[in-house]
Amino acid sequence: MLLAVIVVAYAFATALQMGTHAARLAGVRTKRVATGLTLFNLFGTTGRFLAFIYMPLIGALADQARNASDLSRFAGDLRATMLAATAGTLLGGLAIPWATRLLERGIVSFERRGSLLAAVLQVFKPRTFVSLFRDFRAPRPAMLRYSPARLPKAFLWWNIVVMAFWVAGPLSSYYAGVLTPSLQLTAVSLSGLITGVSTLTLTYIVDPTAALITDQVATGARPESDLKAAILYMVVTTAVGTLLAQALLDPAAHLISYAAGVIHNVHLQLH
Repeated sequence: MLLAVIVVAYAFATALQMGTHAARLAGVRTKRVATGLTLFNLFGTTGRFLAFIYMPLIGALADQARNASDLSRFAGDLRATMLAATAGTLLGGLAIPWATRLLERGIVSFERRGSLLAAVLQVFKPRTFVSLFRDFRAPRPAMLRYSPARLPKAFLWWNIVVMAFWVAGPLSSYYAGVLTPSLQLTAVSLSGLITGVSTLTLTYIVDPTAALITDQVATGARPESDLKAAILYMVVTTAVGTLLAQALLDPAAHLISYAAGVIHNVHLQLH
């Protein structure tokens, strides 16, 4: 039961992260890029809220595995969670056309009312809620025609790295805590040893390039098809990154275990 809740919450949180691409496209179409990205924070906030659900539950699974000395089952649970990230990425990617339309309407509503809260509350009106589902737009096969030829390739490759380390980091720290029960708290606190790679890569390479492409499309320096191509291949490389995280789980966990041991030994030497 715990694993089912984790998988659903984690997949949904990952799907919400795809909303940033819809926000960029909606911002370009409405000429309100900054407002579009501000509205994306609603998706991001919801995703962070879901972390309050699945992360403690993963911790509970780790406690069960440690008490039962069942490392292999816990590893399987973590790999299932990683697959949920892949599924969430693909589902979120498929929902981008619909999310773009919703954000376009949200931008217009926000400008009309001058209050983000008032704009959000409009969603809960029955008429608005129904119309949102009427606006559902399924992705069309024609989307696959967009070519990455005009895009800088490096940021797409680095996006794979971002997602691989972002997914593997927190999960491998829990795994490391089960590998070395006596150092569990130290191991769990060292997830940044892995996620730090994704944070730096995202901050210095991936996000600035994606922002530059968005701005160039907004100013007419690039055609909108370039942004659509960037979105398509960002989704693809994100999915690939979540799959690569599977290969990182074991080495990342052992690295964290080793680092936790080093910290523990240094602490003993100092005292």
